[in-house]
Amino acid sequence: MAVCRYHPDRAAIGVCMRCRAVICAECCTRMDGVNHCHACLRTLGRRGEVQRGDNVMPNIAGTAVFGVAWLVLFGLAWWMQGWLAP
Repeated sequence: MAVCRYHPDRAAIGVCMRCRAVICAECCTRMDGVNHCHACLRTLGRRGEVQRGDNVMPNIAGTAVFGVAWLVLFGLAWWMQGWLAP
């Protein structure tokens, strides 16, 4: 019978899909249908904080480009409105 990597006195119920550690029910956290141990969850949490900060600028830049394109498109249509009228 397999035992938990972090609790040698407990029976293992699963495997962490990131580090392949055999873990018990207390150490096992299921996220999106995948088992993770507490050490891998801590690593994922740190990465998530960094990534959230990095993704702010592309969203702002994308919104700004979309806003300018919208203004140019409809501004040009409004300006040319008199030329297109019969």
